Amino acid sequence: MVDRNALEAPCGIHCGLCPLNQAITDEKLKMRLTESLKLPPEKVTCKGCRAVNGYCPVIGEEQCATWVCVKGKGVEFCCECADFPCIKLAPCSDRADRRPHNIKVYSLAMRKAKGAHEWEKAISGIYDLYFHGQMDIGHGPKLKG
Repeated sequence: MVDRNALEAPCGIHCGLCPLNQAITDEKLKMRLTESLKLPPEKVTCKGCRAVNGYCPVIGEEQCATWVCVKGKGVEFCCECADFPCIKLAPCSDRADRRPHNIKVYSLAMRKAKGAHEWEKAISGIYDLYFHGQMDIGHGPKLKG
């Protein structure tokens, strides 16, 4: 049985859309990441937060604080927590144009409101708009449903 949540991080990031996950099957991408991140090839791939228990190979040996929190509270996603949203989901200011962290709360709220199936259908398009500078505050993508 396939776990539908396997590539969906508790914080709202879709691990399947992450370059580290895509580098598992894309050798050219893996080499580009190796060069740009100045890391060995085995450190620029990731099977997803759930598969690696919240340890991102790029950020080092420390387990993600959001992962630890979710596991401690016994929920699958941050949006299921009574404290949602919290500071762990706050936007990043560094490399915001290349990191999906700034859309975590939006992603989780959409998942909670629309359900996992609709979220999964829409999130790739949202990432595409976000990373191409086409999501302005208050003027996000039009979603069906």
